[in-house]
Amino acid sequence: MRIITRLYRYRPIILLLAVSISCTSFSISNAEAVEFGQDATGDTNAIYIQGKTSGYLYSDRIVITAAHVLDQYDLNRPLENQAFVYLPGISNTINAKQIPIVSAIIPKTYLKSTSTVQFKDDIAILILKENIPVTVKTQIASQDQMERFANEKAIVQMIGYGMQNGQDQINPKNETRAPQKLLGYLYTPQMMTNHYNTYQTRPPFWSNIEYGVIENQTTGTICSGDSGSGFFVEENSIRYYVGTAGNGLGHSNCKVDGTVQYANGGAIDWFAPAYKFLDLINSAEKIVAEQKQKELQKLEAERIAAELKAKQEADAKAAAELKAKQEADAKAAAELKAKQEADAKAAAELKAKQEADAQASLTKKVTITCFKGKSLKTVTAVKPVCPKGYKKK
Repeated sequence: MRIITRLYRYRPIILLLAVSISCTSFSISNAEAVEFGQDATGDTNAIYIQGKTSGYLYSDRIVITAAHVLDQYDLNRPLENQAFVYLPGISNTINAKQIPIVSAIIPKTYLKSTSTVQFKDDIAILILKENIPVTVKTQIASQDQMERFANEKAIVQMIGYGMQNGQDQINPKNETRAPQKLLGYLYTPQMMTNHYNTYQTRPPFWSNIEYGVIENQTTGTICSGDSGSGFFVEENSIRYYVGTAGNGLGHSNCKVDGTVQYANGGAIDWFAPAYKFLDLINSAEKIVAEQKQKELQKLEAERIAAELKAKQEADAKAAAELKAKQEADAKAAAELKAKQEADAKAAAELKAKQEADAQASLTKKVTITCFKGKSLKTVTAVKPVCPKGYKKK
């Protein structure tokens, strides 16, 4: 298992081997989108990965895709700064919400294909920075379940983004293209071997036969633009994930001229079964759990810090209000004291004046006029009294 945060530069991978089938030539190429499919706008698990590739939303922060999808990213840059996905099922990515990819896990056994080497374990587990709500439960199909699906000819679905016809070659990264769904049948490795023996379509460089899905024009087939979408069987409201779209043979592949060519027996997509990579998924789930725990701890620390800050601000406000009250009380007390002192001084001054006036009244001489008949006399004294026989005029 490799955990990747910086990944290699994008290089389109095309397998160049041509296989002759009934005088018709078909190229083997990376699977990328759905031709002749059904509109699947709003699907809860179909993920458009930036760069016009696809993925499958396995859980709220885990997307399963093809490992070769990661070739489009630059090894020298942090993954989170360049890689993102959109919300599932959207048909228009213009101004749509982008959820960063923080890391990716691929198997140590992953091998990219060449003209002489078979793709091996072409799967990657992407870990997102934030949650995407999951409304449909997904489980990884076990080997027993996959064999049952194949034997019972259960319908396999795959929903992807990308080119849907030759005209899309003009604008392969169309931002308003809806996801498309194809239908097919799951084949076990033995059934794949029987198919290749019947139609003589097995690529000669293959070292091992994997699981596959058989498709046709009626139910939709993979086309350029959709590597990384997931094959699944839906039972009892649960989607059982069987494998990742990434490689195919005998597809019309959205020919620019609009012509249609398919291999005898139907087009084939092949993949390593997802149950082989439960350890990767478990590792991703552990990383997500740790990621969420750290986020909870951060939120708790932020909550405690916010509460502490609020308490400190409240305490500072209360202290400021107390100080202001104390200063106001002190000012009021000082003003009261000053008034009392002023009143006391005024009362003392009034009393002193009154006492001075009273004292002055005791020593002040007063002149009065006294008369007796026509005779007048003036008398000046502190308490003047008319002479005997005179009356005060």
